[in-house]
Amino acid sequence: MKIGIIADIHSNIYALKKVISQLGGTELILSAGDIVGYYPFVNAVFDELKRRNVQCILGNHDAYLLGMKSVPANPIIQKSIEYTKRVISEENLAYLKKIKKANSEIEIDGLKIKMYHGSPWDELEGYIFPDYHNFNKFKEINADLIILGHTHWPMIKKIGGKIIINPGSCGQPRDYDSRASFIIFDTKTKNIQIKRVDYEIEKVCEAVKKEGLNEELSEILRRTK
Repeated sequence: MKIGIIADIHSNIYALKKVISQLGGTELILSAGDIVGYYPFVNAVFDELKRRNVQCILGNHDAYLLGMKSVPANPIIQKSIEYTKRVISEENLAYLKKIKKANSEIEIDGLKIKMYHGSPWDELEGYIFPDYHNFNKFKEINADLIILGHTHWPMIKKIGGKIIINPGSCGQPRDYDSRASFIIFDTKTKNIQIKRVDYEIEKVCEAVKKEGLNEELSEILRRTK
């Protein structure tokens, strides 16, 4: 089975739609958390996820919105969560509440797949960057494929027969490649591809300005090496 894997959409519908347009040959789409936060297309993103039956877990921004964790003293995050609370529909808030967890486990074609927003040891806020100092620690996780999010940096690591991946961010890449990032994984061949796709960044930036969100959010989207 071919699986599309995304993370950290952050209410960026332009990026999400372009990524999903690239996943037509996949039979399943998994999302590793942070549906909300930062950008203003809150309900449009939920509607798209539901339309494509994307299987989601919670991220830390989702948890902030639901009151599961305290919002940090970061004015950009605080403003975006306040905005999201104002505009999210009751239906989409109920959808988010039903997700409940920042982890999931499924088995496909004999492969055990575990997904965490952060890490197996800190599911909401653990950071596992590509230069993480102790990937051997993942040998203790009972899974063949371990999917992570949260860092906004794409990654593929193979340790002791296990595959550890991060699709990077669909909605706010931070690796100085402005294109939306995602992964396609084939469960039979174990072929993994990190993919990037251009989208209408300036339309997102226009909406950030119109809705009175922090302009730094636009600058992050425009960053390139």
